[in-house]
Amino acid sequence: MSTLRAEVDQWERELQQIAESSLAENWFLEERRLAEAQYTLAAFRGRILPLLDAQRTYDAIVVDEIEHLLNRLEDLRNDLFNTVPTVQSHLEVAETVAALRALGQVALRFERTYEDAS
Repeated sequence: MSTLRAEVDQWERELQQIAESSLAENWFLEERRLAEAQYTLAAFRGRILPLLDAQRTYDAIVVDEIEHLLNRLEDLRNDLFNTVPTVQSHLEVAETVAALRALGQVALRFERTYEDAS
């Protein structure tokens, strides 16, 4: 298993753990979205994005899109801290995390394609 695959899998497991904890402990929705945003930002900026940056140049589009989504997620997270959260803000956090999941899968496909060609 590649390092990138391991990091994406770890991020997915942690998001699942956040979801399970939020249900078991009756978290408010904004607490869950904030936890998802915080962990996603840390995982992508600290571990996943550096791995993608080190890869081939054709991944640059995926990396740029991930960076754009991370910036948006950071703005949304800050809004959760600074304002009264709305249903729309919760939805936007969930949609942004979902988009990052999709781009993570695209990055993994690029990695598999490259490994298969080698």
